[in-house]
Amino acid sequence: MSTDDNSPRPVVSRFPRGCTAKVIVQINPLERRKMGAIAELDMRSLSSTARMLLIKGLEQYEAETEQAARS
Repeated sequence: MSTDDNSPRPVVSRFPRGCTAKVIVQINPLERRKMGAIAELDMRSLSSTARMLLIKGLEQYEAETEQAARS
């Protein structure tokens, strides 16, 4: 069996399906260290951790906003 070094390799995306928009934020060194610690604990990249925290924050914000609207 021979291997063809010129054969195309499957393209593997590092992003979840549909993620095409970039957001750039500025954080201070303490926030960076905290986020880095979370990333290391969860064995994630820093950008993956930032996305996870953003999604959790959006969910919390929406829940709080919905609850305030009912009051």
